Amino acid sequence: MKPWREVAVPHEDVVKGTFQQSEFAADLAKVHEGTAPAGYQDPAEFFERTFITEGMRLLLDSVVRRLSGAGGDPVVQLQTAFGGGKTHTMLAVYHLANSKVPASKLSGVSAILDAAGITELPRAKTIVLDGTRFSPSQPKKHDGLVVRTLWGEMAWQLNGAEGFAVVADSDANGTAPDASLIESLLAVQQPVVMLVDELVAYLRQFEDGRSYPGGNFDSNLTFIQNLTQAFKAVPRAILLVSLPASKVSEAGSARGQRAMDAVEGALSLTSLEKTVGRVHALWKPVATEEAFEIVRRRLFTKIADQAQAEAVCREFADAYTQ
Repeated sequence: MKPWREVAVPHEDVVKGTFQQSEFAADLAKVHEGTAPAGYQDPAEFFERTFITEGMRLLLDSVVRRLSGAGGDPVVQLQTAFGGGKTHTMLAVYHLANSKVPASKLSGVSAILDAAGITELPRAKTIVLDGTRFSPSQPKKHDGLVVRTLWGEMAWQLNGAEGFAVVADSDANGTAPDASLIESLLAVQQPVVMLVDELVAYLRQFEDGRSYPGGNFDSNLTFIQNLTQAFKAVPRAILLVSLPASKVSEAGSARGQRAMDAVEGALSLTSLEKTVGRVHALWKPVATEEAFEIVRRRLFTKIADQAQAEAVCREFADAYTQ
């Protein structure tokens, strides 16, 4: 039999021994900032190394339809166990919506567009809010402007200083802007994709009875509720929010569990999950056979000799059977 590296050709970083296991962990914020490794930062390379699972395909189909004004869901909740691919799926949406590379050069994307009856996807305004990169007590600064809240950051990413001016008062006093105000911001900039990752990690920082520059627990939950209403009203805008599947193992503290269980009071809803939306059915966990293909795509460029690969598989299967 041939040496394995002549049958299954590894990616260059594997060959050179520069592969970092930590780089398996996708980081949406770093990609948005332009500081991620090339395998995540470059859209063509990202899709070349990405196996589009059935769950991801369904989601991307909804995204392309929504951004093209041909249907699709306005609000999508991604909820799987830790390590289940939520952030990687968000990155797929990010590159699909934000890439300057034609869809024809993104592996696996053309088939999704064809199935949706769309020839080319328009580039969308893309907003990224990562809860691990925000602190309620530490405002951010953008070109001399002080941004205190999630809604202030959203408006800034949408349309810079002009967008921020629309929610400046709400940002300053920590009260959530109403749905119609958010809708007006989105409508001008559509198509729009908004990706909210690690929301629970942000919300669990709010202590009971305390207000911060970033508002308070209730005002942030109100913002999420108003956000979903606004996205439903704008035909070419889609909101994706990731939530942990397990309240006990991933939500963290009691406040984290309360963020998942939700608000009692200002919102008439019982949980953050219900606040975020209804499209849970779109997301499917990675199946076992898909997991093998995901890892194969990340480690190897191609199978150079399919017949030899099958012969190796038979040899191993026979050895185990014996």
